[in-house]
Amino acid sequence: MIHYSVAPARAQAAIAGSPFHQYVFDDGSIWTEFYRVGTNYLLRFPDLADFVVSADGEIVTAYPADDTDDATVEHLYINQLVPLALSRQGKPAFHASVVTVSGGAVAFLGKTGMGKSTLAASFALDDARFLTDDALIIEERGSTSIALPSSASLRLWDDSVAALVGDDGELAGAVNYSSKARLLAGDALAYSTEPTELIAAYVLDRNEPGTVSINALSGSSRHMAWVENSFLLDIQDKDLLARHFDWTHRISSRVPTFSLDYRRDYGILPEVRQAIREHAGSLL
Repeated sequence: MIHYSVAPARAQAAIAGSPFHQYVFDDGSIWTEFYRVGTNYLLRFPDLADFVVSADGEIVTAYPADDTDDATVEHLYINQLVPLALSRQGKPAFHASVVTVSGGAVAFLGKTGMGKSTLAASFALDDARFLTDDALIIEERGSTSIALPSSASLRLWDDSVAALVGDDGELAGAVNYSSKARLLAGDALAYSTEPTELIAAYVLDRNEPGTVSINALSGSSRHMAWVENSFLLDIQDKDLLARHFDWTHRISSRVPTFSLDYRRDYGILPEVRQAIREHAGSLL
């Protein structure tokens, strides 16, 4: 549970001290700065908004910058703040899209640009449902890992929208920090609200072989795939890092994890879906 509120817009004032962590784009521009302010955390998205997060991750307050629209603030909260805040609550969160397959759920792990959302959308348009776009929250129930539903929308580049849904998709309001379109769940894009057992995870590679390639990851590679695709608000919190390492080890031991590679061509997506369905079904 997160108690979320939005304060009136304000100019982004200078913050005393240096950030303890930053997210930086490939071009060197700063996406997010992480500060400690008293017992709280302050996450700054330059020229967009500040978010103050309580130490336990249970309270988040947004402070929009001047001229930042409501849709952008909401989008930042859902896609960036929620998984980071939940990590402070001891709930593992990962960079992954999730869809229903063979009566369970499968996750597609990978960094931005690997094709997670495009693959999830192609499943949701072909008799499956998606649970989340880029923030997988896992709840442990005994020895089972449960994928929890998140925001009922998918973010896609314009070429993916044109290739997959055309004019049939329902678009959400644009945000002013990304040129990606946000497609809302609906008749054309099926969404699941049911927590679902995670039966497999596929880590997306981009060597782009001629055929669909699925290979089991070894114990250490499997574990590191989950570690590398984790959301963590405070990477300097040694106690939390130790607990997170234990979480990821348990999850990687319970959830069969594989590498997945294929040629990035919309025409091959039916073959990719079929290969995943057959492979995931063989694990049951």
